[in-house]
Amino acid sequence: MLFVPTSRRMFLRTACGGIVAAPFLPSLLPRSLRSAADAQTKADRHTVPRRFVAIKTYSGMPVLDWLPRNAPQQYRRHSEDGTVALKRPLPSPTGRHKNGQPYSGHDAPLSDFRTFGVSRILSKKLNPHLDTMLLFRGLDFMPGLNHNHGGYLGNLGINTDATGGPFPGAQINTTIDYVIAASRAVYPEPPIGPRVLHLGGRRNTASYAPRGPLLATGLDAVEQAQAYTDPQSAFNAALGTVMPMLTRGRPEVGGSLLNGAIEDYRRVRANPQLGRDDRRLLERHLNFLSELEHRIARAAHRTCGNQSAPKSVDAGEEFNVDVDQITALFEGFVDVILMAFQCDVTRVVTLDVSKMVVRDRHAAFGMGDSEAADSAGRDNWHFQAHEWDDNAKRWLALGAQWIAEQVVLRLLNGLSEVNEADGNTMLHHSLVVWGNEVSFNHLNYSVPTATWGRAGGVLNTGRYIDYVDHDQPVRFRQHDGSVIEGVQYNRFLVTLMQAMGLTEKEYERNPGRGFGETRPLEKGPGFATDYDHTNVGQTLPSLLL
Repeated sequence: MLFVPTSRRMFLRTACGGIVAAPFLPSLLPRSLRSAADAQTKADRHTVPRRFVAIKTYSGMPVLDWLPRNAPQQYRRHSEDGTVALKRPLPSPTGRHKNGQPYSGHDAPLSDFRTFGVSRILSKKLNPHLDTMLLFRGLDFMPGLNHNHGGYLGNLGINTDATGGPFPGAQINTTIDYVIAASRAVYPEPPIGPRVLHLGGRRNTASYAPRGPLLATGLDAVEQAQAYTDPQSAFNAALGTVMPMLTRGRPEVGGSLLNGAIEDYRRVRANPQLGRDDRRLLERHLNFLSELEHRIARAAHRTCGNQSAPKSVDAGEEFNVDVDQITALFEGFVDVILMAFQCDVTRVVTLDVSKMVVRDRHAAFGMGDSEAADSAGRDNWHFQAHEWDDNAKRWLALGAQWIAEQVVLRLLNGLSEVNEADGNTMLHHSLVVWGNEVSFNHLNYSVPTATWGRAGGVLNTGRYIDYVDHDQPVRFRQHDGSVIEGVQYNRFLVTLMQAMGLTEKEYERNPGRGFGETRPLEKGPGFATDYDHTNVGQTLPSLLL
């Protein structure tokens, strides 16, 4: 019998020098290690992996089509934009303004909006997942970023090249997907596949990987991660090496893995130190391995699924916007995510949705996002966000609705159909984030954000939460949005990381300061900047259970 203390694994030796995994038998440990092992074993029985998916869309969002505007009669509407005004204050205040006055957010059950759907974009088709959903208003980037790559994942220091590149004086850092993937709370052992799987309609992603130390800062400390732009290539990278092992048939007679280990098994069984419970556990394990060899071909499709690679789809250039191609591209990406999670080859995924389909009346066409807005036409997502006429507003809302119903909903449905060992669904144990690079026009107040999943039961979900302090004056308006203080987006990032099991030491460079750039850089007197910066490192109020 071999015992590997660092991984708490035990193995039986085969006659030819190989090894076969055995169950963890604490009664055979040195007495000094048994108490800790007993406690760890009990904890392990209740541990189900948490999984993280971050979905990014581009060029803002029609705010009035993202937020609820239809609700039961007990709600009134905000005078400045006609959106639903929430009545129930959160039990914990958001913070204090500079004058010492406390301010709080408000919330409401998302089930109150079930009749009409949460909004035009978040339609009734998403109703089956309202109980695991959180819709946010009032999450504000602190620096005055323009179009950017990494803001929604916490690198708040770099605009796109077309809008200036590195933001003057701002901290540039790794994005939270890499911080999450570095944590033993997410990966107690190295994954079979990539720690972070990047998928998208173009190579450049919203993620920044560390070149060296995880929390180092500066332009030279990070590099922009690259995405797989073909679902088949993504499948091969994540599952290509593991699928043959999972689908290989029964070994030949005489080639059993157990034949050579039987003598070691008998020696372990005869050990007088072996406790009664461990003896039974060992016997059950040997019976299990024997049965497994006879059932492996059939078991593979039940545990990991009878997975096959999706068809190859070329994302093409930014304005290759064929409707069928876009649809197949993102269906393939979602299917790869589901297969990778079900086979547990990776637990952290990003998906950049840089193309979408617009179904307008009797027409359907595709849109692609571009860093440049000077190429006119309905197929340029960025240009239409600038154009902002009646057609543009309608098309952008319909495109976002397509993303919600064809990309996000497909993922949620797939996650909810898989049950984990504790009886809860994979969606219950996951955290799916849908964010954006900016909000209305080029501003970054109330960045459109929603999440699904409970991260294993630690999130208080099923709510629409508005962190905007509507008692503050509207500083100015652009497009369909109002500039008013909400809460620092940094606190949302902290909440995500803690929901995934991380501690402050894993993501903070300076104690109590949270993550990312926290200063309202390049926001002058005309902007909303009256935030409580003493609690910027804390989680959002009333979210974690």
